Formats: sequence, C-alpha cells, structure tokens
Amino acid sequence: MGGRQFLTCARKYDLPLFCCGWATTAFPTSQKEEKDAEGNEGKSSGSGSDTSFVIFGGGGGDSGTGITNNLLLARFDHDTNTLSEAVHILSTSDDPPYRMAVQPTGHGIVCSFTQSCRLFEIKANGPEPDIMKLEPANKVLTQLQDVGQQRSLVFSADGTRFAAGGDNGHLRVFEWPSLKLVLDQPEAHKSIRDVDFSLDSAFLASTGGSGPCRIWDLSTMATVASLSLDQGGDLGFCRFSRDGTNPLLFVAVKEGDKGSIAFWNTNNWRKVGVKKFQESPISAFAMSCDGKYLAIGSSEGDISIISVEKMTVQQRVKNAHMIFVTSMEFSRDCRALLSVSADSSARVTVIEEVQKEAMRLHMLIFILLVIIFVIYLAKDALWDHQEETLRTMISQSNATEP
Repeated sequence: MGGRQFLTCARKYDLPLFCCGWATTAFPTSQKEEKDAEGNEGKSSGSGSDTSFVIFGGGGGDSGTGITNNLLLARFDHDTNTLSEAVHILSTSDDPPYRMAVQPTGHGIVCSFTQSCRLFEIKANGPEPDIMKLEPANKVLTQLQDVGQQRSLVFSADGTRFAAGGDNGHLRVFEWPSLKLVLDQPEAHKSIRDVDFSLDSAFLASTGGSGPCRIWDLSTMATVASLSLDQGGDLGFCRFSRDGTNPLLFVAVKEGDKGSIAFWNTNNWRKVGVKKFQESPISAFAMSCDGKYLAIGSSEGDISIISVEKMTVQQRVKNAHMIFVTSMEFSRDCRALLSVSADSSARVTVIEEVQKEAMRLHMLIFILLVIIFVIYLAKDALWDHQEETLRTMISQSNATEP
C-alpha cells in the first residue's frame, strides 16, 4: 500500500512495539478539576483541542541488539486524525515491556517484563496540565516480582480487580489497589494465552492456547465451565461482552491458518456459534467498552472491526501494518482503535460508523439552525407587515375624522 506512510493517523517509532493503551487521566490543575475529570481519557485541557494520549511499549531486548527498550507517550488529535511523534520517552533499560494494562480510572499502568511487572504513572511535566510524561510509580508490585513473564494483564471494568496470567500457566487475581490475592492457581493452564473479566467481575475467563477455555467463579474461586470446540482448533484471545444485555463470551480460534471467533452464552455456557473472519490467524483482539465492536488483527498486518450485533465485518483495513499486529485497544469513548506492530508502527483507526453518526448529528444541528433562522426572518417580516398595516389603518382613521 504505497501511500500508507503519508497517513497522519499512522507513524513509525523506531522500535518493535508489543503493547499499547489509551491514557485515562486528565491531569487537571486544581483539586476540584481533578475530582470532576476522574476517568477522562487523557484529553488535553489546556489547548481546548480534542486530543487523547496514547501509550506504546516495546524494544529490542538485550542491549546487544542496538535497539532501545522504551515506553512512549504520544498524542492523537481527533479533529485532524493525527498521531504525533513521541512527546515523552521512558527507558526501561535492557528489558522491553511486552504487555500492558491501563487502570480504567487512571490509577497507573501495569507492564509485564521478562521476569516481573512494574507500575508506571503519567504526570504533568511542568506547569501546563497538557504537557505530560511517563515515570515509574513509587509503588512496587511485590507479588509480581520474579514470577516470570506475564502473557496477559487485565483490569476489571470498574478497575477494582486485576488479573495476570503467566507464561508458566500461573493465574493470579488481585484486588486493586491493595493487591490482596483473591485467586491463585499455579497450574491453571500449561501456558496462559489470555484472561478477561466479565462486565460485573463475577467471572474470569482464561485460555492457554491448547486445551479448553476455563471459566472461574470469583465468588467461590472455582471453575464452573470448561469450553472447547468439537471440531478442534486452538483457543486464543478471549473477551466478555460489554453491553450488559447480550451475555456472550467471544474467543479467538485458530483453525489451521484461518482466524475464527467462537461465542458462548454466559448464562448457561452453551456454544452459540463459530464464524470465520479471515484467512490468516488472529494475532490481536479487542472489545469496545460499549460492547458494540470487536476488533481483530491478523498475522498479515490487517485490521478488521466487527459489529457484535450482526457478527459481520463492518470495516477492514488491509495492510494497516507491514507485519503482524501485536496489540490493539479501543478508546474509552469507542470512536477509535489503536493498534501496534513489531514493524515499529502505530496506527489509530477511526470507527467509520461513529464518524458517520457524528456527521449526521452535525447535519441535523445545522438544519435545525437554518429552520430557526428562517422562522426568525419570517416572524420579523410578519411583524413589519403587521406594523405597516397598523400605521396605514391609523393614518386612514385620522384622515376620515372631521
């Protein structure tokens, strides 16, 4: 795709990128603003522009590669659909960040490294609240030190629980921010591929690449279901539905070289169906916060955005990246999808349906304003006509008086 490098919504960052996320803090200048802004998605408040902040992580590993290991902070301008260069770079020494989970209410970013997990924060970098930087948090995640690489990190929707799934198959669930351990399963899988909380945090799903998808009841800390496919296939990424009305669990399936999605009803854990979406394996998976969209990245660098209601591809970007997509996340307002790749590229894809709805709303507002203006002019003209008629009647009345 020859023109890809000219897209303002895509950019190269000079290191392989493995993880990404959207910032979730507004960095206000007063305590009142801080309370009002809690949960905002890192939007700049100083310039008045519609700007969000995004985070990337990656690197080359050992210093012998000559490629640094960093966390990067950048801006995305929704008005111009422009992704900026890195506004701040934080070195992570000889260890690249492989996985990332952003706490939904803005209380930190957890990253997984080769042997341990670390907590980072985004803070104002100077007097201006919209100039920011990344820095290590003072808090040490003691329970996640020297535990091996964690292949999946996830917060519950309300941010009160945090789960980590290790390459060694060890599954841990903590209360956040106390880090009180509530579930500890050293042999949940041979190796954990992905984990996800249900919307109400009652259940946790975990997959291990091979073997079933396990469902954990977090009130009893026991498995309540083991989900598998009759026709075989490796179960990978998993996401619970988010709309609160359609109780489903979606699991990415690798059938040969094809990428499919299987889905189960979470009321009875019965399989609803399996559908193929691409001819190559699914390398990244995401669910929008409103539950309307799924996103899948391919081993060929393609991106597909799927309507959950219809389970059909609504938007597809071929060759969004040169090689396989490593991570993707929807923005908190569900209007854009952030994706990264080991080819050093990051891209923000605006959801076309959301963009169309915004255009329709703007058009409706414009039409209403035109109607109001026309009514105003008509009313003004009518009043002038009535005033002129009244003057004529008065003049004629005076002329007839003796």
